[in-house]
Formats: sequence, C-alpha cells, structure tokens
Amino acid sequence: MSKCITVEYKGTVAVLTMIRPEKLNPLDLEAGKEIRGAIDEISGKGVRALLITGSGRGFSAGGDIKGMLDSIAKGEPEKFMDDLTSELYAIGLMLRKLPFPAIAAVNGHAVGAGMNLALCCDYIIASEKAMFAQSFSKLALIPGFGGTHLLVNQLPWQKACEIAFSGDPLTAAEMKDLGFVNRIVHEDDLMTEAMAAAEKFASGPTLTFARTKELFLRGIGAPFEEHLDYERGLQVKSAGTGDYAEGVRAMNRGEKPEFKGN
Repeated sequence: MSKCITVEYKGTVAVLTMIRPEKLNPLDLEAGKEIRGAIDEISGKGVRALLITGSGRGFSAGGDIKGMLDSIAKGEPEKFMDDLTSELYAIGLMLRKLPFPAIAAVNGHAVGAGMNLALCCDYIIASEKAMFAQSFSKLALIPGFGGTHLLVNQLPWQKACEIAFSGDPLTAAEMKDLGFVNRIVHEDDLMTEAMAAAEKFASGPTLTFARTKELFLRGIGAPFEEHLDYERGLQVKSAGTGDYAEGVRAMNRGEKPEFKGN
C-alpha cells in the first residue's frame, strides 16, 4: 500500500500524484522508493506519457529535513544522505531515459529536490501560483537531484550560480522567462490543461520522442562529429518504423496521422 503516491491510468497516460499535502509532499527515502518503483511499473504497462503532480498547495518541498536532523543527532549524516540520494538520483535518470514524455504539473511549491524533479521532466506546465527554489545552499548542500547539471546546461554560468548560491524563490513567470516552464495556467485549470498536453504527447510518435530524448541527453557535451554519426544511425532506424510510414502517408494525403508508438 503506497503512503506517498497514487498512480492512476487514464488511457495511455499514467498520472502519478504525491499525496502527503500536510508535509508539502517531501521527497524522503520512502517517497523515493515508491516513485522509483512506480516508474518501473508504469514502463511495462503500455503507457505513452507520464504526468507527475502534487496534492494540496505544494508540488514537493524537497528533501527530508527532519530525517536530516535525526541523522546528525545519530552521528550518521553521510549514511543518511547516501541512502536518500541513491533513490532520488535514480528517479532523475529514469525520467530522462523514459521512452515516452514526462510532464510535470507544478501546482505550488517546488523546492530543492522538488524543483529538480520537475526539471527532470520533459515538459512543465505550472499554476500561476507555483514557486520554485534551489534551496540547497541554505542547508550547505550542493544543488542535488541533478541540479548542477540541469541548471548550467540551460542557463549562462552566472545565472545558474545566482540561482544556486542564493536559494531565492522564483515565480512561475520567472521560470518561464528562463525557459524552464512551458506554460502557465490558472490553478483551477492546471490538471485539465496538463492532461490535454499529456494526451497530445501520448497520441504522438512515442518511439520518435524516446529517440529524441536519447539524442538530447547524449548531445550534452558530446563532440559534434560523434553526435552527428550516432544521430544519423537513429534517423535511419526511424525510417523503418510503422509510425514513420503512417506519418509520410498521412502528410501526403493531407490527413492527421494516427501514431501507434512503434
């Protein structure tokens, strides 16, 4: 029985909701294990898009502050952090390697690891009341859950350092201006609009999306010549898929393609 999340299947979209609103949906060890296990399970159920959100007024407040305090009192803070990050970091990698789009519907506070959980997704739609923060520096921690990679690969060095060093909150509008948030909607419309986006992606050529994600990930820091060679190989393979044939035929007929994800 899950204590931290629920997973609901709506057609080919899986909706993962963090369900501890009284604590702003913390990403503690238990939550990490449940989310990791759910993503593993989702991947084998014919899902073609994953939507992640939080319940209540927060998306996720990030790491387990009480657990951190207890671990210091017990004299084992490094063991605690090792156990916690082994789960959370695995989730970040899983989301980037997920063979279909991951959408974050950020309903409120997305702080620390909560912010980076959203940034590991492929598309972010946020409530106008959403707030983001890299709060790690306030705990003398580095931007974890992939933050040091996610920030500096999307922002100029100085802006990435400002956000990481200060830990100050950013509004949804500021995040959109920085290119992290795709859309901002009224809080009452968030899940309707997020589901519409998820369903649109789920109806697309998901194998193509998976290969695009793989190439984007490989392309960060890769030599251009090496990347072009690998990309060309995947493009040739893409031409052998059923979705490619459907897309070409539909475009020639002036019709909307019906992609199957293969």
